[in-house]
Amino acid sequence: MRTISGRKKVLAILFAGLFVAGFAFAGGGGEAAAPAPAASASGGIPVPSSPLKYSMAGGSVGGNFYLMGGGLAQTINKHLPQYFLVTSETTGGGSANAGMIQNGEAEFGIVMTSSLFEAQQGEAKWTNGVKHTKLRGAAALYPSWLTIYTLSSSGIKKFQDINGRIIGLGSKGMAMDSIFRQYLESQKVVPKQIHNDGHGATATALGNGIIDVALLFSYPPFAAIAELESTKDLSFVPLSAQEQKALTDKYSFYVADAMPAGSYKGATQNVPGVSEWNMMVTSSDVPADMVYLVVKALFENQADMIAVHPSAKFMTAKNNLNFNVPLHAGVIRYMKEVGIDVPARLIPPEYKD
Repeated sequence: MRTISGRKKVLAILFAGLFVAGFAFAGGGGEAAAPAPAASASGGIPVPSSPLKYSMAGGSVGGNFYLMGGGLAQTINKHLPQYFLVTSETTGGGSANAGMIQNGEAEFGIVMTSSLFEAQQGEAKWTNGVKHTKLRGAAALYPSWLTIYTLSSSGIKKFQDINGRIIGLGSKGMAMDSIFRQYLESQKVVPKQIHNDGHGATATALGNGIIDVALLFSYPPFAAIAELESTKDLSFVPLSAQEQKALTDKYSFYVADAMPAGSYKGATQNVPGVSEWNMMVTSSDVPADMVYLVVKALFENQADMIAVHPSAKFMTAKNNLNFNVPLHAGVIRYMKEVGIDVPARLIPPEYKD
């Protein structure tokens, strides 16, 4: 596990204390610490002499990965206090999280399926040529919809209208940036310029007229877009059926979908596009018994995560079938317990039935 800097550790401990206090308040307050899990609840797995210290790689402050990472850590800590002390960490996002897990710097983390695809291939620049062979699926979290937004005054109504304009593609070198650079080329759309920055800063740049259109995958409402929409009129750009098919044919982790109407003020109708999943992943190095306990606690206490963010309504064991990396052996154990057949494509080479 990675050593956390003093400042990060203090912030993590403060966050953990506030989060746990919130749970206690919701339960009426003044309750004693959770009792040791019964043998039946823990599958007969022995309690360690002291809680295992694990890291949960989340995201940048203010983003959904950051919020969900904190919620996942504290849900595990709440229900398995004798087994784990999980600390949520502020990170650079999904691609960075994949690298941390591959390198043994974190035991768990949140990664989008596009980044998982690139991690396995080891060809994207951010992978440094390393195939991330240790990544294993743990828990499906929630889908994100393709969101292409612009000022209503821009005149951009369809994807082809991006031709000759300045487009924001998020942080340089990340999965979405590299994938959509290729996609723009395949659709013969040539932007005047590609602007790379964090999604919050990109929304600000759009509002200030520095860029013409921005693209991200998010579970709406994304805070930066909602904030921008409080002062600006926005339009949301759909994909045609052909444009959807071009993405889903090349990238199996994308699904033809539509961002639901009402996601934002300017999205008065469903906005056709694609979606992909945000996943909690772990390492093949983490013991199967420990991963089994973690996913069992999360799936069987889903309500705690929904209280953190409504997107957790999608956090079900069945949705683990949407992974595009093999599941961890401990996850397979839990899925079989609840009667879910695991296809061969999700069985890791180290799994023993």
